[in-house]
Amino acid sequence: MQGIIFVTWEKYLADSFGNAFLTLYRETIGETVSTVPLTSRVYDDAQLLAGVSAASKLAHFPTDTLLRQYGRYFLINGLTSHLCNYLLRQVHSGRELLLMMRKAHAQMYRSPDGLTPPVFGFEFLPQSPNGLLVVYDSHRQLCPLLYGAIEGAAERFGEAAQIIESACMRQGAPQCRFEVNFTRTSAPLSLKQTSEQAAQARAKQQLADQVLSALPDSDGLTLQELQGVMQRWPVAPELVRPSQLLEALKHLQYAGLITSTANQAGDNLATRRYWRVPRIEM
Repeated sequence: MQGIIFVTWEKYLADSFGNAFLTLYRETIGETVSTVPLTSRVYDDAQLLAGVSAASKLAHFPTDTLLRQYGRYFLINGLTSHLCNYLLRQVHSGRELLLMMRKAHAQMYRSPDGLTPPVFGFEFLPQSPNGLLVVYDSHRQLCPLLYGAIEGAAERFGEAAQIIESACMRQGAPQCRFEVNFTRTSAPLSLKQTSEQAAQARAKQQLADQVLSALPDSDGLTLQELQGVMQRWPVAPELVRPSQLLEALKHLQYAGLITSTANQAGDNLATRRYWRVPRIEM
């Protein structure tokens, strides 16, 4: 799993139960300063499952309740909004976001990091233009997490999601099947931005597109090499600062469009190389 899952999980625990609880949780799972999760790393699925079990016992909350609440939190918290900005700016409803998530997860399978995000199946509902039949068959069987994520996807866009789970793997079905209908209830989060914030977001989206065009399909470029390339392009000087380029690279990586050497032995920020992942058409 991507590091963003682990980082936002701990952020969820702190926001929901307090910093003292997070400290106790970290002590319980044996996490130290040197092993605090990083968004740039990839971690084994078993670590999250063990963490959820530990948090459930400490908080006296059912595991499925934690998973559902975290799924919703993941889709609406500020860190996800920031790191996944490249994807989020391309969609305008909960339904569109689920379809985009499916494409991004399928794209991540093409990275060399061994990522195996769940790829959801979808069937369109002829009787409901704002609905979807979501089909989930991951070996992880984290269907409560998906349920919460659907709720969070709706909330991002000022919608309510009516969800009917007609089949569940945990009850012996070959797949989990969710019939989802979205209804607009309020203004989406994006419309609550000021005009200045919206302009800044558009500029970052444009820069990410330019960075994607500048990266090669193999071997990769370091941050310094990428800066040298971008400085020869018609890009505002303030946008080719390392901090701006690094942010654009992160956004592209969370969209599954690029990869890096972040998880290779001996990697550091100065020598890390970035390149494009082959695009899929869905």
